[in-house]
Amino acid sequence: MAQQLMSEGETSSEYGVSVKTLQYWRYAGHPDAPPFIKVGRRVYYRQSDLEQWLASAPTFKSSVEARMHVDG
Repeated sequence: MAQQLMSEGETSSEYGVSVKTLQYWRYAGHPDAPPFIKVGRRVYYRQSDLEQWLASAPTFKSSVEARMHVDG
């Protein structure tokens, strides 16, 4: 079973996260960043990893609750 790989641009368009944000997250090792792979110098995201990343993202009922998660 072949894994579908998505480029930065495809990932950005599909998940609504800018390419610059994806690049910063990788550079900084941000804990909320989706997993990625490198093939040579190119960066790709496995669609299955992105789906799991999105499914495991916390959900909130208010902006205050979200801020407490980030600040806490």
